[in-house]
Amino acid sequence: MKTSGFLLLVLISTTSFAFKGAAPGKLLLPQFATAPACDSRPEFLTELRSEFVGSLKRLPETVLVARDVEYYVESTAGAGKTRLHGYQSFLKASDSAQILCGNASQDLGRRFSLLAPTLIDTHKKHRVGQSLWQFQLLTEAQRFSFWNLKSAAMPPNENLEEWLESSGAQYKIYQRSHTEFELMLVKKEGETSQYLSVRYDAVPFRP
Repeated sequence: MKTSGFLLLVLISTTSFAFKGAAPGKLLLPQFATAPACDSRPEFLTELRSEFVGSLKRLPETVLVARDVEYYVESTAGAGKTRLHGYQSFLKASDSAQILCGNASQDLGRRFSLLAPTLIDTHKKHRVGQSLWQFQLLTEAQRFSFWNLKSAAMPPNENLEEWLESSGAQYKIYQRSHTEFELMLVKKEGETSQYLSVRYDAVPFRP
């Protein structure tokens, strides 16, 4: 099976467009917008998944390239109940992070953040290495923002599974089809729960 041009485009976009698509000012001063209220929890939290891989160690040797991300936060801290749901596609460099819905009190200003891998290289000798991105959901009164930023690449000698376990989030890996995988991160702190789903395409690389 040969690497398609489409998947290579996804690989290039995932590793680079976070910097090119957003000016530094936007990252330091995120743009807030209104959004419809979240009437219920998102479907990705209740979706049935049958093919549970178990751990990163059980994945075949391949490179997983992030295709899209869903991020959901719910919290009862402070006045009222906060619900935020964001979506990010990596299929095109022009795609931007979107706030799908949000609930927050008038005076609430909060920032929620999770780090997750957008490139997972499971080869014993890495072909492209691992790549981490920071995803943030923010509130300002009753307006919301969702943005992400590529973080520094992981050192070659650092173990991704150990890093995930030390991040404070629990994770599960699912195989959705022969070439599609999903990483689910769940982090709970007090009255706040964060859920991040990253869906990947498996891209074969040959020496």
